[in-house]
Amino acid sequence: MKNNNRSKTRQYSFLLIKKLLIISIVCLLILQKSTQSSAISILRVEPSVIELQNQAFFDLRRGKFLAVFKKCEELLAINKKSTLAYELLGVSYAGIGRYDKAQEVVESLKDVTTESSLLHLCKGMLLHSLQKLDGAIAECQESISIEQDNPIAYYVIGRVYLDKKDLKKAEEYLRKAIEKEPELAAAYTGLGVNYLLQGNMEESFKNYNKALAINQDEHMARMGLATIFIGLKGYEDAIEQYNIVIKKIPTFIRARQNLAALYLQIGRFRDAIVQSGEILNIDPKIAPIYLILARSYSYSDNLNDAVKNIRKFIDLQESSYEGHYLLGIFLMASGDNESAKKALEKAGSIDAEQGSIMVASALINHIEGNYNTAETFLEKARSLTREINNQVINIFLTNLYLTQEKHAPSKESLNISGGFIDGFRPDNLDLKSDSKTSQSFTHTNLAIFFYLNKWYDKAIKACDTALAIYPDNPITLYVKGKSFTEKKDFSQALLQFKKIVEIQPDFLSPHYDLAKLYLVMGDNDKAIEEYRRTAELDPKDASVHLSLGNIYTRQGKNDEALAEYKQILTLAPDSPVGYNELAYIYAESETNLDQGLEYALKAAELAQEDASILDTLGWVYFKKGNFEKAIENLKSSVELRPNSPTIRYHLGMAYYKNGDLNNALNEFRNSLAISVRFNKLSQSKEMVRLIEGQLGQTQ
Repeated sequence: MKNNNRSKTRQYSFLLIKKLLIISIVCLLILQKSTQSSAISILRVEPSVIELQNQAFFDLRRGKFLAVFKKCEELLAINKKSTLAYELLGVSYAGIGRYDKAQEVVESLKDVTTESSLLHLCKGMLLHSLQKLDGAIAECQESISIEQDNPIAYYVIGRVYLDKKDLKKAEEYLRKAIEKEPELAAAYTGLGVNYLLQGNMEESFKNYNKALAINQDEHMARMGLATIFIGLKGYEDAIEQYNIVIKKIPTFIRARQNLAALYLQIGRFRDAIVQSGEILNIDPKIAPIYLILARSYSYSDNLNDAVKNIRKFIDLQESSYEGHYLLGIFLMASGDNESAKKALEKAGSIDAEQGSIMVASALINHIEGNYNTAETFLEKARSLTREINNQVINIFLTNLYLTQEKHAPSKESLNISGGFIDGFRPDNLDLKSDSKTSQSFTHTNLAIFFYLNKWYDKAIKACDTALAIYPDNPITLYVKGKSFTEKKDFSQALLQFKKIVEIQPDFLSPHYDLAKLYLVMGDNDKAIEEYRRTAELDPKDASVHLSLGNIYTRQGKNDEALAEYKQILTLAPDSPVGYNELAYIYAESETNLDQGLEYALKAAELAQEDASILDTLGWVYFKKGNFEKAIENLKSSVELRPNSPTIRYHLGMAYYKNGDLNNALNEFRNSLAISVRFNKLSQSKEMVRLIEGQLGQTQ
């Protein structure tokens, strides 16, 4: 009985399903006949939740966090309480550096779910941002244990190991991430960082570009490229990379902060101030930005705003030595010596082993006439300061002694002050003082301090005060000339150096500076004249002949250039520079190539890790037709300086002549991608067109 009933039930269910299926088909046919647009509307349904989730996961695996945000918006429009959407958002916020938002998501989910792969991943990323590295690894490993096919978790662990400086482990996990997801651009970025930490810029450059080839929005790859460009002094290229990132993610504070710091570094103070303001609009509690603002305003001769911003920095970082020290010297430069002393005392209570406090305190005491105290501070600074900075202390002591008319110790200090300003040499400089001129040296010390802090307008004003007392003070005129040079006011700088030469014609330093100024102003003949005068005053200085050789090379006067470079070999036989310059001239002119190779090999023996020298050696081999040796040396040069378009061009030519069209094309394209302002630009473009045509014919 029981079995019969079950049989009938199964039969009844089957008949019912069959009838329902027939009815559904009939209804669909009726609907199709009634209106075509209605049928189409049935087919054009919105993406299902499952489809949106799959698309979000697809983008997440590849680190495309901005695309994930869009999918999550759609998911939340369907279901405002979608736990998965919030988990995806948390990881994506952490992925773009919005850790505050990611933390909010984690907090909102703490009572909803705990054992989620995405939630553990998000927590790991947050812990990484806080430099809680072991905890970050543990959370990411937990994420992997729940979902093994988890490329982002492997990637984050790789980045954590980078922070731990365990580069081997970092590479292992980053490559695992790529194995799980070959299109994860961020993993290639991580490898770029790894190679950069190893000093392998070539591989770093390749991996950053690989990341961008996968995803143009891989902003950390651009950040990495910017770092390389800064290291190679390609500042405009670095700025371009930062601006691309900021345009895509306007709230990415790290990119803005790096850009503001770069503007400060290269002297674009107005831009640094504007960029810092943008950052503070996003988050007004980022202390380093007030430091950038304070320095930028001080360099712009706006000490009032410099003081305001350094005080804001101190409010956020009360125990900062740098903050209190800067406040002290800003106040000193403003003439408020009493407040300056208090700020410097506070800085000293935080770190008493800083020579810079002693120097600033010495200058204040010098101004106030406390000469013995000033000397004590400077001697203490000497004991605390690196030897390389003692030249600065020595020039301060020189002027302090001259203020007191102590000529013997002043001469002794002056003789060991060479290099206190770039290019300064005390050779043949005669400094004396008397009761009428002695106070000039007090203001000169202040001018030097202002110059060293890049407060060039303040330095010039202090020089003018000193010169009002002693118009022929050569050291004051020299500092004033250097200040005008830094301000790019070359005509005024020229006047100062010319006056020094009139007063003390054998003083060496102003002749160097005059030669450099004439070069900048395009007067090669006068530059040569000044270099010749310098060579007379110091016949053993090989650098003068390098400068002369470079001028003649630019003028196409190879015979004169060769004579100057050979003079370098006579004066400095162990210097690679002369050998390298001679070899390069022979390579470019395709003359005396055997001698050129001998010189290039000697230069490479003396400087084995110099990119320019390896480039010359490779180029000589190229000109001699030894393309394999050319490639070998040019590749080594590229590894040392991957951002040189000229070296890339040379390597491209070597590949081309060796029959390797693909690598040649790649190097010519690299040269054009690096810069549009180098002397082989047109040749690189022509080679790209030529090889593309040849490869097209082959295909």
